[in-house]
Amino acid sequence: MNFKQSVGAALIAGLATVVSTTAFAQSSSIEPQSAQSLGAQRQALGLLMKPMSVDYQQTRLEAVLKNIADVTGAPLMVLWQDDRNPVGLDKDALISFRALDQTALTVLDGVLAQSGGPVSGGGSSWQMTEGGMIEVGPKERLNRTRRLEIYDISDLLLEIQDYNNVPQFDLNSALQSSGGGGSGSSPFSGGQQNTQNTGKPEQERADEVIRLIVEQIEPDQWTNNGGSAATVRYFKKQLLVTAPDYIQRQINGYPFWPAEQTRIDQDKTGRRVTLLPSQSPRVVQTAKVTPSKSAPAPAPATGSPTAPPTNAETK
Repeated sequence: MNFKQSVGAALIAGLATVVSTTAFAQSSSIEPQSAQSLGAQRQALGLLMKPMSVDYQQTRLEAVLKNIADVTGAPLMVLWQDDRNPVGLDKDALISFRALDQTALTVLDGVLAQSGGPVSGGGSSWQMTEGGMIEVGPKERLNRTRRLEIYDISDLLLEIQDYNNVPQFDLNSALQSSGGGGSGSSPFSGGQQNTQNTGKPEQERADEVIRLIVEQIEPDQWTNNGGSAATVRYFKKQLLVTAPDYIQRQINGYPFWPAEQTRIDQDKTGRRVTLLPSQSPRVVQTAKVTPSKSAPAPAPATGSPTAPPTNAETK
């Protein structure tokens, strides 16, 4: 079931249940990206599909992100906190994260979940730049780069007519006519085949689609909810969404990434997009960096996998 189907089902059910999985089937931006730009983005994201086994224990965030970039070759552009940018990631934040045979993107997401601070109350994420870089930092700072996408929702607004006064069919009359009597009378009687529009006005149905989006996808970022990063308007059966890349991908994924490698989960906490690698044979990279001297490394938990070998050693 794609996003349109799930939203449509929710509308029919009176929004009684939480919608689930994938994205809008089509979208377009005012200035479509070039094939070169899309190719660079796909290549960069593909590098983060490399599987890794990591064991970061009280390790500086700067060292962790450098380690991920070194192992994968992914072009990470980290938005650090400095004198010119008070909103940014703290290089000295300590990270403890362990993963066994997971994609580097999963590792990056897990690390960013621990990297928030008082200057990034909205949490941290990553997004693609048009040049194919992977921008990493607090959402508050990622919000400075936005683009307009147009989503066609005409099929979600389609209303099924209610035929409330159909003619009655007389089987006996039909049989008599077919027996050669030639009465010429019609077997149908009564009814004017009137239709009754019992649904909601189009604008109201569009508003319900918008409400589902702003409630399930980064709710704190929409101007509808008091945020300042993302806006959505309805115009002629289309939604005009202006938002940062990390929000746009949760609506529609990435046009350069196969739909079968895009998994979207949704529950009461919101909507989450997971980009998956292909099913081709994988070579696991293992990586470990030296823990920060400011905090001793804790002993491995009982039953947990042993610490991986030194940096970027291949199994």
